[in-house]
Amino acid sequence: MHVLAVLPPDRWMEINLLDPLRRHYCDSLQIFNYPGGMGQLGSAGWRRIREQLNHDLLSTARKLQTTGRLDLIFCVVYDDFLLVDTAQQLQQLAVPMVNYHVDMAFQWYRVIRTAPYFDVLAVAQMTNADHLRPYVQQIHWMPMAANPQYYFRDRHQTSTYQHSVSFVGSFNPYRRALLADCISQGITPVVYGRGWTAAAPSPYTFSWDAYKVCHDLRYYAVPRWKADGVKSLLGPLERKYSRQYSFELLSGADLRGPCEENTLPGIFAESQVNLGFSDTGWHSGTEVRDSKNLQCRLRDFEVPMAGGFYLVQEAPDHHEYFRIGDEIVTWTEPAELIEKARYYTQHPAVTDRIRRAGQRRVLEHHTWQHRFDRLFAHIHS
Repeated sequence: MHVLAVLPPDRWMEINLLDPLRRHYCDSLQIFNYPGGMGQLGSAGWRRIREQLNHDLLSTARKLQTTGRLDLIFCVVYDDFLLVDTAQQLQQLAVPMVNYHVDMAFQWYRVIRTAPYFDVLAVAQMTNADHLRPYVQQIHWMPMAANPQYYFRDRHQTSTYQHSVSFVGSFNPYRRALLADCISQGITPVVYGRGWTAAAPSPYTFSWDAYKVCHDLRYYAVPRWKADGVKSLLGPLERKYSRQYSFELLSGADLRGPCEENTLPGIFAESQVNLGFSDTGWHSGTEVRDSKNLQCRLRDFEVPMAGGFYLVQEAPDHHEYFRIGDEIVTWTEPAELIEKARYYTQHPAVTDRIRRAGQRRVLEHHTWQHRFDRLFAHIHS
């Protein structure tokens, strides 16, 4: 199969999407990167080069088709990059087109203008899928997964760990509040990621761009209002406010800053307890939020694949992937997080049994090869 992949130059996509495509499916894989384009509509510099990039994409696709090397166009794109006219012309090539949407909790609407021109919209979460159905031909559930070639670790010894409790992820005020609760109860996590120290500021900063505001009001206000009512306005304002004013350091934790991508599997395997937060909102405090903020993420499969024990905030889809309590452990309230973190650091034999079972589950059911097999069977059915 000859595939044209259209996506940002993100490392996680190289590891989890492109590498499996090369290994298992492609006679040839042509990659078209659009640096800076996913979620960057507020950048005037980005908008200046967007039309040229769209022109280049069309030229690439047409050349591949002319030479008989185009069987599938696989995209990870928002409408921020892909212009409607470009999507229409790509559709006219009569080649199957798939767009993979990985943030359905907060960004579901950012594909509605170009969605009608894709044969399949593959979604990593089913949250808000009903709101997208009027705009798409087909929705295919394609959850996140893990690449064993990159993440698998065969850990035999369980007597020692580098870390008792660790968390890998960028700063937000909700995570800070929960980790502060852990610290107040004597649980000191090792924290990796951007935004936790002044030396490694968060990439998520407050911005206000008139073009983007007008664009989003024009194309997304009505669909979002139908889906969420007043929350469609208050939610973005709350997140912008938090991003502007909520960058306070977490005292008492072992803050390591961002880690290299190739060190992630080792951190997961060498931590007795890996913490996970499924609420990706930017609210402060540790109160339980609307469940629409909760979604399963890439980390939910990376940690078990690496042989790590995973203690994660429960999201609606976790029961679809794992036997809860046997393969991963979930929590729903801050007090439960603290109680379980303490218990599992004190019971290594139990932790070891669960992490091994979780790794078996991911190897047998949740690799990217499993996901692509289902996607391609769906396309050709």
